[in-house]
Amino acid sequence: MSDYSQWRTMREIDGAAGTAKGAAFRRFRRLEPQLRAGRDYCVLHHADDRETIDGLRSARRIHAGSVNVVLLAPELASRLVAELRDPASAR
Repeated sequence: MSDYSQWRTMREIDGAAGTAKGAAFRRFRRLEPQLRAGRDYCVLHHADDRETIDGLRSARRIHAGSVNVVLLAPELASRLVAELRDPASAR
């Protein structure tokens, strides 16, 4: 199990940006073609990463109904929060 304590969930990003549920994920999906898995983000799969997902759920870092989870590296998470707060800042 990897240490993802500094990585951010979509729920955390939406909360930090003050946006509705799903805004961070939609922004991530638009950026995804420019990103690299393992460096910028990682996907936790419910069958392979159950323990990590359960820990995130217990800590209320993800929505209760989340099945697979996308985590963003701290730098990307900060970028998304800034872009969601001020769409004009998008690069």
